[in-house]
Amino acid sequence: MERRASTLLTSPLSLADFVFRLTFFAAAPFAIVAVAELFPVRGALIDAGLALSVFAAGEAARRWASRARLVKWFLSEALAFETYYREKPPRPFAYYFFYPLLFPYWLSQKEARREFLMFRGYTAGSFLILLGSLTYDYFAHWQPELGFVAFLPAVALTLGVETLLVLSLLMPIATTVVWYHSSHRRYRLLTMLLVGILSTTLALAEVARRRDPIVSYVARERVRLRTKAVPERAHATLLGAARIAWSEAVKREGLDGDGKVEGPPLDSAREKLQSFYKYDESYAFDLWASPRRRPKILVLYFEARRKKPPIWVAIGAGGGEITAPAELPKGAFDAMRKVADGADPLLPQWSDATPKAARPPRGAPHAH
Repeated sequence: MERRASTLLTSPLSLADFVFRLTFFAAAPFAIVAVAELFPVRGALIDAGLALSVFAAGEAARRWASRARLVKWFLSEALAFETYYREKPPRPFAYYFFYPLLFPYWLSQKEARREFLMFRGYTAGSFLILLGSLTYDYFAHWQPELGFVAFLPAVALTLGVETLLVLSLLMPIATTVVWYHSSHRRYRLLTMLLVGILSTTLALAEVARRRDPIVSYVARERVRLRTKAVPERAHATLLGAARIAWSEAVKREGLDGDGKVEGPPLDSAREKLQSFYKYDESYAFDLWASPRRRPKILVLYFEARRKKPPIWVAIGAGGGEITAPAELPKGAFDAMRKVADGADPLLPQWSDATPKAARPPRGAPHAH
């Protein structure tokens, strides 16, 4: 491609295109970081980064691939990316910005379909990597309580979110880098990359400043499914974790203004939870106590989301379990973001599954 003189200051259209892309590069990292925290889409990010690296390397990458079959096999998808855009420059940025809305077009038109399959198609190597990661995820995070049927919806959801991420965010970024690199607009490319790096740093810093760890959507679904699959063991684990947390909480003089309990009590509770729940699932649980000074009740809970009731256990000062929602302070349900109907369908499971010896002793103190 011939080198062109900069038109940034002489062409309003070129300036508008640059500002459009720059704004996208400033905003996209925040969305990418948010999606990556909630869904396991890091594979798509790695693929995009590898493809751009091979494109930048150019002939050097092809020489590496020609010398070793393993390298060629590993880079096959990235090499196809490099070949495609070496032969055909990217379309205007607006096309990629509105790409998801053009769904009928890029599946029906041959050249557009080829570009789509290059981003979301699977070579033998990438498919084996995907299969390996799914197999590991299934045995590491779902088994033994949850079976393959429960696992499939999570796979479909993750692949769908990953595809949407690629089409709506990664394609505009990748094609911008390709366009500026191949047309020798290096200062514009450098500006884009610096803005993208700065935005990514700010997004990650915002995540690091959050009070609670981010638990992925899939991990939260596993909590509900695992609790429902083995309610007896789930209840025993939750109750044991609450009592361990209570022994730590009574050593503290006061709590935070909203009643949330953090520090050693929460750490001890989560460690106990990992005897049944997976490591990432344990971080979906929180503690709440009342009153703030010298608490007499402690609640271990998994908060309600979108009309799904919380999973919780509560104990009083004497160590007895509290099973009736009416015996909990209103603040407990505010902390759990309780749904309005005031009925937790898991309570009957707790009552039916709990051995008599584990139920609250008569005369145990209740909160009012």
